[in-house]
Amino acid sequence: MTLQEINTRLVELRSQIDSPEADLESIETEINNLIEERNSLNAKAEKREALIKAAQETTQPNIIEQFEERKEDTKPMENVYATPEYRSGFFKKLAGETLNETEERFISTTANFGGALPVETAKQIFSNIEELHPILGDITLYRTGSVFEISLHNAIAAGDAAVTAQGVAPAAEQNTFAKVTLSGKDFSKFVEISYALGKMNGQALEQYLVGEISERIGAALAADVVAQIVADTHADNKKTSAAVKVTTFVELNGLFALLKQAKGKVVYCNEFTLYSYLTSIVDATGRPIFQPSMQEGVAGFLLGSPVKVEDSVADNVFLIGAPKKVVGNMVQDIMIEQDKDIKRHVDIFAGYARFECKLTNSKSFVVFTMKLV
Repeated sequence: MTLQEINTRLVELRSQIDSPEADLESIETEINNLIEERNSLNAKAEKREALIKAAQETTQPNIIEQFEERKEDTKPMENVYATPEYRSGFFKKLAGETLNETEERFISTTANFGGALPVETAKQIFSNIEELHPILGDITLYRTGSVFEISLHNAIAAGDAAVTAQGVAPAAEQNTFAKVTLSGKDFSKFVEISYALGKMNGQALEQYLVGEISERIGAALAADVVAQIVADTHADNKKTSAAVKVTTFVELNGLFALLKQAKGKVVYCNEFTLYSYLTSIVDATGRPIFQPSMQEGVAGFLLGSPVKVEDSVADNVFLIGAPKKVVGNMVQDIMIEQDKDIKRHVDIFAGYARFECKLTNSKSFVVFTMKLV
């Protein structure tokens, strides 16, 4: 029967129900059969449309082909990794638990289950990382998934903006550029859980791995960003305090004066440096210039710029600069893989990411070091 014939017959049966002579059991059976047939036809039509759309958009039809012909279970392909079913199935599979029927459809092929994190889990990891290491949330980050090339504007060799006489053309601008390829560096962290400790369920395993990966890979990524800033900062912008273990208001002003193209300046330091030096700087009248802040993630302000605690900055050192001038390329977003060592009887869970960054203007940061002796 066609959909139109089914709907027509259902209307006829509805009119028969009110009749005193109606065989209600027979009518009920026929109605149920018709509804089941109609649902089946609707599901087939919906699946057919999804497959046509998938073919037109050159996406991954193999994901759709796994779904049963039931409307309530059909999800858009592009949202597979964002579904609760994929998330619960992902961590149940890692934990060795039995998946239910719905979860199995989302995790049934290696194409789906290749270490790609569920969307919400990835968001949680990066949220934790940025909370622990604010510099990672401040830089310009691209998730290209491939090698990325950027241009560094080193200098204007000639033809910069200048006053010219009326009718006289300005000199042609000559810029000095350098091409830098951000192909990525490997960042990884693995944890081992012995058989003797027993298996966690999927939910507990997710919480455990999110905490471990956020803390350790986040620390490695932040340390790399800080190291790259220090390496790329111009030699003229690397300064040491004149006095031992003391910096002054005048000296601090001089550091800010060195910055070029540093819109959105931020001061980065660890807890030791913050409370050993920065909070005690005073102006000419002896008043502290550090202003504490109640803003989340900001310890205070120096000369109008927020001070953020970044544990990846070394003791006795602080950075001042424009974090947006640091361009990072996430070649491979954080993923989780599983292995087993049957000789040592441990389950191995590994987090991995590929990332690289570069400071695009060598004078948009200042690196200041306290003299210790």
